[in-house]
Amino acid sequence: MVTLRPAPDQLRDGIEVVDGRNTPLGVMDYKNIVLQRLLHRSIAILLRDAAGRFLLSFQKKTGWGFSSVAPVPAGQSCETCAAITLREQWGLQTRILPVGVYPPCRENGHSFVAAFEARLPLAAATALTGEPERHLLLDYDELRGLCAHFSDMLSPYMRIVLQNGYVRP
Repeated sequence: MVTLRPAPDQLRDGIEVVDGRNTPLGVMDYKNIVLQRLLHRSIAILLRDAAGRFLLSFQKKTGWGFSSVAPVPAGQSCETCAAITLREQWGLQTRILPVGVYPPCRENGHSFVAAFEARLPLAAATALTGEPERHLLLDYDELRGLCAHFSDMLSPYMRIVLQNGYVRP
């Protein structure tokens, strides 16, 4: 399951609970949504450098996964949430490219996940390679190899995304 850590204002303002067609039903606090396994929305960002390599981030409970993942606060669009997350977590104000919306499943915390890609400046990518315990920078073939031979190192949701061909070179 993807571990999401909402910002304090998201806990105060709440997260939208949605139905099976991604239509809002109401607003609840994030903790109760997770405990009750209710459908909701979240975003996932996969950063890529100028060479097309993917930046994976490590989470202790789940393993290597998306660069950033966050629940979408009530009343906020997925695009706005992705832009804010990119700015707050990575200090980047760059164009985000929508990749698609993945359906809810147990591995993604019962969330409709709007996936995005964004470019990571080469200098930032190089700096992050100095933190191998927190970030991995892999090309497409290395990422597929990791999935094929060491899939237990990947977060369950990243594994599903890769196995279903949602990440492309």
